[in-house]
Amino acid sequence: MTINGKITKILANFYYVQDSENKTWECFARARLLKEGKLLFVGDDVKIETSTQTQGVIVDVLERKNKIDKPPVANIDQVLVIFSTTEPEFDLYNLDRYLSYISYELIEGSIRICLNKIDLKEINIDDIYKSSNFDISYISALTKKGISELTGYIADKTSVLAGPSGVGKSSLIKALAPNLNIKIGSMSSIKTGKHETRNVQLLQVNCNGSPGYLIDTPGFTQFSFAAMDPYKVLSTFKELSNIECEFSNCLHDGHEGCKVHEAIKSGLISDSRYENYLKILEELKSEVVYGTKQESKVKTVSGAKDTKTKTLPKIKQQLRAKSRKKEKQELLSIEEVEE
Repeated sequence: MTINGKITKILANFYYVQDSENKTWECFARARLLKEGKLLFVGDDVKIETSTQTQGVIVDVLERKNKIDKPPVANIDQVLVIFSTTEPEFDLYNLDRYLSYISYELIEGSIRICLNKIDLKEINIDDIYKSSNFDISYISALTKKGISELTGYIADKTSVLAGPSGVGKSSLIKALAPNLNIKIGSMSSIKTGKHETRNVQLLQVNCNGSPGYLIDTPGFTQFSFAAMDPYKVLSTFKELSNIECEFSNCLHDGHEGCKVHEAIKSGLISDSRYENYLKILEELKSEVVYGTKQESKVKTVSGAKDTKTKTLPKIKQQLRAKSRKKEKQELLSIEEVEE
């Protein structure tokens, strides 16, 4: 029997697929799909052939409307970028890195900023993002403040939860769906940014009678702007990309003829957004590509108030470790000589 379903979780080589009747099937992927380079993501709509009462084989992947490679999810309506006002402390530069990176990756869909833990500390960033295309929700997963309003935004949608470790993504899911068995980190682990979510998984929640789907992701910070197109990065800052300068290819990095400073003075762009954009451009430029390998002359430590850089020497060719391909070629040459 062939049925349609959606991948809700991936563990090792097992894919867990939920059908229209909310039954979950444990599946393998047909080898042909992997040979064709069709990687499977959580959120993918697939066809499976059942083999037992609980197991099946994924035989085809239906067309995606979009995807993000990190975290690896597909068919997204919106991304909820979760940050905390405290524990860990709010970091505006790190937030702009997330917003830019996800906007770069996401072909379709919207992004909403969710500031959690307002019961512990209240901040307001409306003025900073008034000219951007990001909506903002102020919430407390603990006291449920703002949760009812947020529920209205996730009904009938598939939403990805993204953000640093310890900001309360699992606590938010628990607040939205108390019946789900979600593990929440202790206060000590939250203060140090330790994450409890281990795998990307899709969860169904009840939004005032309407279904909503949340894709929970592990906390991630190791994403890079290396090899990204700087003009596409500019497009992720909508208030900057809308500026019309003397030159059509202006990156709005303050060169002669650029009108970005006029826009800042007029209040169309916040100082912090512009400063963070310049930092991301520098982060992009610091990544240097040598041949087929990427090496960085400057290592940037982000996520802190003061960005630190560390100079790393380029490894000399004669000191580099041999690749597996090179070692195999040398072994084959030796065998041919011996024969």
